[in-house]
This record gives sequence, structure tokens and C-alpha cells, in this order.
Amino acid sequence: MANPQRVIIRVRVMDIPADVQKRVSRLGRDFCQQILQRPFNNNLQDECHDAMHFLPNFDSENDVKAWFVYDFNVTRPLSKEEVLTIQHNVYHATRREDTWIFTPRQQWNEEAKRYCSMYKWGGSYTEG
Repeated sequence: MANPQRVIIRVRVMDIPADVQKRVSRLGRDFCQQILQRPFNNNLQDECHDAMHFLPNFDSENDVKAWFVYDFNVTRPLSKEEVLTIQHNVYHATRREDTWIFTPRQQWNEEAKRYCSMYKWGGSYTEG
């Protein structure tokens, strides 16, 4: 079983080729396929699944940048302290025609990790 990790992506919302309400799931699916080389699994009944968070501006009608947070390989709840110990990766995503470019931004990792620790590991079932 893969290790848990939190991925934080900064992207211009208009670059996501999906209806406004489907942006979070589309970006998560695309990231999984391209970077993790596996499908996004949001089936909460599975022992190991993935989760997405619905942060401000994901549904903006304006051409703004927003943060997107995903939890991969969720097997159990984690405390805030435990979340701070797992792997975090931050990316800046841009789109060239039909292709994503996910650029790692290691210099953003620590600040993003601290900020995103407010979000419950595995998401909230009432989000979105």
C-alpha cells in the first residue's frame, strides 16, 4: 500500500477544462493520471482512497489563481500533528494546449504544509 501524501496545487481556474463544479475532481484526476500514473480513487468505501478539498475560488467565474488540495492514499483519519509528518508536495500547474505542466515548488512546501494542516485529512464528507 502506498504512503499517504498531501498534494497542493496552484492553478489558474480557467485553465481547468471542466464545468465550474467539476474543476476539483478534474484537476485531481488529471494529476493522478499524469504524475502518480494511476486513477484517482474517490470511492470512500475502499480501504485506501483519495480525497479532495473544496477551497475558496475553485468555482470562480473570474480568471483567478486558486489553491487545490488533495489527500492521496487515505486509509484512516489522521490528527493535525500526524498530517504535518506525512509527505507534502506543492505544484504550480499550467496548461499548454491539452497538456498539463505540473512544476514542483519545493520552496512553497513548508508554508503550504502549515497552512493546509487546517484541512481535515481525508476531506470532509460535507464538502462540495
